[in-house]
Amino acid sequence: MKAIIVGGGIAGLTVALELEKHGYDIVIIEKDFLGKGATWAAGGMLAPQAEGLDGLFLDLCLKAREYYKDYVKEIEKKSGIDVGYSECGIIVPAFSEDEAIILNKRINFYKSQNLKASWLSREDIVNMGYAISDKVIGAAYYSDDAQVDNRLLTNALINLVRKSEKIKILEKTEVIAIIEKNNLFKSVKLKNGEEIEADICVLSAGAWSRTIFDIPVIPVKGEMISIKDKSLKNIFYSSKAYIIPRKNYDLTLIGATEEKVAFKEGNTVFGIYKLLTGLLDTFPHFNKRFFDMWYSFRPDTPDHFPIIGKSHIKNLYFATGYHRNGILLAPYIAKILSDLIHKEEENIYLKAYDIFRFLKHIPSF
Repeated sequence: MKAIIVGGGIAGLTVALELEKHGYDIVIIEKDFLGKGATWAAGGMLAPQAEGLDGLFLDLCLKAREYYKDYVKEIEKKSGIDVGYSECGIIVPAFSEDEAIILNKRINFYKSQNLKASWLSREDIVNMGYAISDKVIGAAYYSDDAQVDNRLLTNALINLVRKSEKIKILEKTEVIAIIEKNNLFKSVKLKNGEEIEADICVLSAGAWSRTIFDIPVIPVKGEMISIKDKSLKNIFYSSKAYIIPRKNYDLTLIGATEEKVAFKEGNTVFGIYKLLTGLLDTFPHFNKRFFDMWYSFRPDTPDHFPIIGKSHIKNLYFATGYHRNGILLAPYIAKILSDLIHKEEENIYLKAYDIFRFLKHIPSF
C-alpha cells in the first residue's frame, strides 16, 4: 500500500512514522523544508490544564500528554537525539482578583477530575526563587503539565524519516489539488502539473490546508522571541505571555501573539512590544540579552478544534487544524489515525473532530 502525506510538519511526520510501522510505502510532500513551519516556531508546551481546557477536548489532550511519556522514549532510542522532554510543571499567574477567581474555579474543576492542581500564593512564588512582579497576586500550578523542545523533537522525527527505506521525501514541492474519481482518492496534483497516485492520502498541511482542499482552516500568525537566560525552572503561562525555559540552550522563550492577517510575513514592532510587555509585567527585572525572534502560522478552525480522521472522499484523511496544540496532539493523533487507516479502528476523538461537523455549511471567516 502506498500513502501520500501532504505536509511535512509534526502532524505529517508523526503520521508517516506510524504508517511505516504498518508496512506502507510513503511519500511526504512538503512545499518548503520538513518541519520548518509552525512546528519549528512553536513553544513546545504540553499544557491541557494551563490552557484551561474542558470537556472532550480536555480528555483528548490529557491522553496526548500522557502518551508523550513513552513516545519520547521511543523516538529518543531510535534517533539517538534527546528531545528535551521535561515534566516541569506550569505556573499560571493571576494579575487581578477576577483572574484569581477564574483560576480557582479551574483548580476546583480539575481536582474534581482527579487531576493535580493547586493555588500558589504570591509568597509561595517568591519562596520558589522568582522575582515576580508586584502585579501578580497568586497563581494556579499544574505540576503534570510539561514541555518538549519542539525543535529537537522535529530534528529527531526528520532523522527517522530520512533513514527509513519506506519513506520518500519531496521537499520544495507544492501540492495544489487533491484528485478524486468516483468519490475515491486518486492522486495529488503538483504545481508543476505532475500527478502522484497512491492508495491513500493524509492532508496534514497545517495553515496551508485550505489552499489544497476546501476545508475551513485559516492561518493565525504567531510571533515569538527568545532571551539569553537560564534562571527559570517552570513555565509561566498567563493572559499576558507564556515564558518558557529552554535549558539545552540557556534560553527563555516568550510567546505568542495571535493575529488573523492571512499569510502576512515578518515580525512586527507591535508583536515584539506585546511580548516584551508580557515578560516585564511578569518579571520586571528581567533585563537580559535579546537573542532571537521568529513567527509562523498556526492552523485554526471555526470552533478551534482539529479536523482529523475520515473525509467525504474514501481514502482521503485529515490531520490538520491543531491550532495552539499541534506539538501536544500530533503524536497521539498520528497513532489513532494510523489505526483507523490500517485497521479501520474507530475512535471517539476521530469521530468528534472529523470534517463532517462542517460539511452542511463550510463557514467563511
